[in-house]
Amino acid sequence: MRPSMRYALGVLALAGVCAACTGPVTNAPPSAANTASLAPPAAPAATNAAATAPDAADAADAKAFLTGLYAHYQSNNNNNFQMFDANVRDVFDPDTIALLKTDQKALKGELGEIDGDWLCDCQDFTSIQATINVTSASPTTAEATADFHDTGDTSRASERASFDLVKVGGVWRIHDITDAGQPPLRQVLQKEIQSLAAGGQTNRAIDDAP
Repeated sequence: MRPSMRYALGVLALAGVCAACTGPVTNAPPSAANTASLAPPAAPAATNAAATAPDAADAADAKAFLTGLYAHYQSNNNNNFQMFDANVRDVFDPDTIALLKTDQKALKGELGEIDGDWLCDCQDFTSIQATINVTSASPTTAEATADFHDTGDTSRASERASFDLVKVGGVWRIHDITDAGQPPLRQVLQKEIQSLAAGGQTNRAIDDAP
């Protein structure tokens, strides 16, 4: 073999060895593709502020329910609406109805805390006008207030009742009600039931004691 040919083959072999030994250039800037893969994950989309607002349809239904209840109080002429008795299923959810029945059973015919109408905070009335405001609503629960006054009794100032509503079988019902300055209905019932179970008196008897 001629010396020139052996020299050429040697150069080619050395080039192959060098190519195999050469690693990536560590100081080279990353490619666009690598830069994208190293970027931090995108931040989650901002929460839609509308999601925290009352659902319009649910709020409208809840308002219609309470408006319908207060419609029974627009006149006392031939009014026989009884929220705690004959019409209890039109007003309350099954859980609160069960609590009312437990309280009635514990009272054994005695007069307890529930001796008036909590929708109008009254025993008698002339004409109740109410303004309903739904403060939160979802497909299953809602919260609302009713600002009401008796147009036939100027001695009474406007009052407010607050409601926790639940949807039962596609219709709204009251789970709890609170008249201004008073504890919630369910709390009153539970306290009275516990007192009677322990051999105590009704809350009203305790309050009326000298």
